[in-house]
Amino acid sequence: MSYKVVCVADHSVEKLRPFKVMSLYSGGTFNKNYNMRYQPTKVSVPASTKKVELYAVITAHGYDDKKCGEYCITSHNFLINEVFNNTLTFDSAGTPLGCTLRVKDGAVPNEAGTWLYGRGGWCDGLQVDPWRTDITKQLNMSEFESNTVLYFGLFEGKDPNPSRDPGYIIMSSFLVFYK
Repeated sequence: MSYKVVCVADHSVEKLRPFKVMSLYSGGTFNKNYNMRYQPTKVSVPASTKKVELYAVITAHGYDDKKCGEYCITSHNFLINEVFNNTLTFDSAGTPLGCTLRVKDGAVPNEAGTWLYGRGGWCDGLQVDPWRTDITKQLNMSEFESNTVLYFGLFEGKDPNPSRDPGYIIMSSFLVFYK
């Protein structure tokens, strides 16, 4: 008995590649003025664009009088065209075993102090992965019309408002255009 193997290559799936990166926002001191720093950014989509991705690396640090910074739940919002809210929430921050449960992923155990508690986007020794979200369908893809992006960070659904020792958000955020 003989067998005939037939391979069919499907070239209909288009492999996209990034061709433009646009810087958006950086972090700062997480206090009552935090969100006042950010203004809407106008975005025009280049003609050959097939996909646009929001790409951000965000971590929270410090410890204010409300236990906020690295140990509180914060949300980081990117509002597209005043309609679509893309949110990254650090919901394991402050949990008793948040970083302990990440040892299998590379978090370094047995550091002195508070290594085992969940933190805002990071654990000791663990790589901080980027947050990537496809926002193509949220944008006007015409190169002749602009879009807006606005970032804001919240603590318990409101602007942060510590009375002393505010935390700090380290952030780099971008739009990546693919063709």
